[in-house]
Amino acid sequence: MEFQFHPASRRGTVRTFVLQGRGEKTVIILAAAAVFALVSLWVTVPVAAVRSARRGRSTTLERDVEAARRDRRDLERRAGDMRDRVREASDLLSRIAFLYSVEPRQWPRTLAPETGALAGTSLDALVAGLERTLPALERGRALLEERESADSGLAPRTPARLPLASEIVEPAARFGPRVSPWTGAEEFFVGLDLAAPAGTAVVAPAAGTVVFTGKVLPSLNTSYSRFGNLVVLSHGTGGVTLFGHLGKIDVKRGDRVRAGARLGTVGASGRTVAPLLHYELWRTRGNALAPTDPRFAILDRPLGLSGVSLEAMLATSAPGSRERPPGL
Repeated sequence: MEFQFHPASRRGTVRTFVLQGRGEKTVIILAAAAVFALVSLWVTVPVAAVRSARRGRSTTLERDVEAARRDRRDLERRAGDMRDRVREASDLLSRIAFLYSVEPRQWPRTLAPETGALAGTSLDALVAGLERTLPALERGRALLEERESADSGLAPRTPARLPLASEIVEPAARFGPRVSPWTGAEEFFVGLDLAAPAGTAVVAPAAGTVVFTGKVLPSLNTSYSRFGNLVVLSHGTGGVTLFGHLGKIDVKRGDRVRAGARLGTVGASGRTVAPLLHYELWRTRGNALAPTDPRFAILDRPLGLSGVSLEAMLATSAPGSRERPPGL
């Protein structure tokens, strides 16, 4: 094989190289290697670039997906928190509607827990439930405000607070059927027993007039003799409240008291083995008074009661005829 190298100037001498045998093979191999290297670079560089780009896009996509998942979880958490707050507001307004004697046909049905408006757990179900419930809450609030505007004394005379000035309170017996701890027989307990430290102030849950103070004699064949020292308040259309087992009585019959006024102290008078307050709430039903669960009228403490519809509260009462509180 012969190679000629021509100089750039015409005056230069043409040089000739001749390869034979082994040298010729060496040149061919070197040339082939150079061509392979060029082709390899042409193929490898784009492929490596594509792979790098794909890895970059994949990493970015994974980050975006994870961010979207976090955002959705955050939305679900916030929607769940809002649902809980809306449930509390719905329960509170429904209790006030009960205490204000609102008829079920006037009250937004969506606020009843039985409708399941806020029972969903998925984000879509939560949003749909909130969209249904929030307008109903506004309608309920407006209705209650109308009642208060029409009767300025309605809210002050409506029992709506815990009748104890203490943070240490524990329900010891609740409204409803039970087995008597004294006789072992089945009975319907028409009040709420609240265990609290002896000497704790017993306060009026609303404005009212004292209609009875003292003890009821056992000879009168009445169940109220077992409650020892008693105070009974009349709240007009707000009903009647009764306070038993008092250690001390600080009011007298005929006194007019405001919400929060001191009535006496927690004691252990009557039939009890420990200091506690026996509390009863009586509401007007037609032309008569009937006992109901006092927890409906304790709006500042849950006491284990929530999620009760207006219809259920109106239907809650003791069976049969009941002895009226003394002083009425």
